[in-house]
Amino acid sequence: MLNIKKIFNRTETYVIFIALLFGIAVETVSGQFFSNTGMINLARASMVYLVFGITEMLSLTCAGPDVSYPALASLAAYITANYFGRGSYSGSIIVPFLVCMAIGAACGMINGFIMAKFNFPSLIVTLGTSSIFSGIMYGPLKASNTILHGTMAEFGSANLLAATNAESGLKANLPVQFLIVIALYLIVFFLLRYTLFGRGLYAIGSDKVAAERSGFKTGRITFLAYTLGGTVAAIGGFMYTCNVGAISPSDLMGGEMIIIAACTLGGIRPGAGVGGLFNVIIGVVLLIMIQNNLLMLGIPLYYQDVFTGAIILLGTIVAINSQRTRNGIKKVG
Repeated sequence: MLNIKKIFNRTETYVIFIALLFGIAVETVSGQFFSNTGMINLARASMVYLVFGITEMLSLTCAGPDVSYPALASLAAYITANYFGRGSYSGSIIVPFLVCMAIGAACGMINGFIMAKFNFPSLIVTLGTSSIFSGIMYGPLKASNTILHGTMAEFGSANLLAATNAESGLKANLPVQFLIVIALYLIVFFLLRYTLFGRGLYAIGSDKVAAERSGFKTGRITFLAYTLGGTVAAIGGFMYTCNVGAISPSDLMGGEMIIIAACTLGGIRPGAGVGGLFNVIIGVVLLIMIQNNLLMLGIPLYYQDVFTGAIILLGTIVAINSQRTRNGIKKVG
C-alpha cells in the first residue's frame, strides 16, 4: 500500500495519465495518434524542445528559470549559418556543429559567471543577457533571414527513418538529428547521476548553504551548469536551423515560456533541487501533444492557449500538492 501511495504522490504519474487520456481521445477521433506516422511526427515535433528542455532543467534545478536561451540559441545558430550555410561550404558537418557549440558555451559562460560571482536571481540575469544576445544579433551583426546551402542544408534533409501509414497513406520522416537528442540525454544523464557535478547541482538547489558546508564548490558548479546549458541550447538552435533549412533571428524568441511550463508541469521545482530528465521528457511531450492535436478534437485554434494554460495550472497544482504530501509522509515517518 505504501508503494502505491508513493506512486500516486509523484507528479509524473498524473502527467503520464493526462497524456494517455489525451492520446486516447485523439486516437478515438482521428485513428492516427498511435500509428507509426503519428509517433514519428510526435518525436519530430518534440526533438528541439527536448534539447532546450535540458538547458532549462539545469537552470531550474539549481537556481531558477533561464529566459536567455532562445536569444543565445538564435545568436549561435545565426553566426554559424551565416558563415557555413550561406555560401558553398561542403566540408564535414562536425566543423559548424562544434563552432555553434563553442559560441553557445561562451554565451553560457557569461550567465554562469554572473550567477556564480554575484548570486543574482537567475530570472533577472538571464533577462539581461537575453537582451544583450539579441542586441548583438540585430545590431552589429544586422541579422536577417538566411537560407541554408551546402553541408548544413544536406544534414537538415537527412532522415533516420521513414514510415507510411497503410490505412491513410500518410508519410512521416524522422530526421537523423534525433540521434543528437538521444546522445545528449545519455551524456547529461551520466553527468547528473554519476559525477560530483550532478550531485552538487541538486545539493545547491536543495540548500546552497548546506552544499557549501558539505564541501561543494557551488560557484564552480553553477558556472559549469550555465556553460553546459548554453552549449546545449546552441545545439538546439543548430538542429532547428538545419531542420527548417533557414534561420530567422526571431524564430526561437518567446519559446522559453513553453519550455519552463513543460519542465514545471513535468515535476521540476524551480530552485528546489527537484526534477530530472524524465520530468523534462514527459512535460515536453504532453505540451507538444496538446499543441499539435487540439484541432483533431474539434477545439478551435484560438482556444489553444486557454487549454494549454489550464493543463499547466492543473499539473502545477497537482505537483505542489504531491510534493507537500510527500514531505508530510517523511515528517511523520
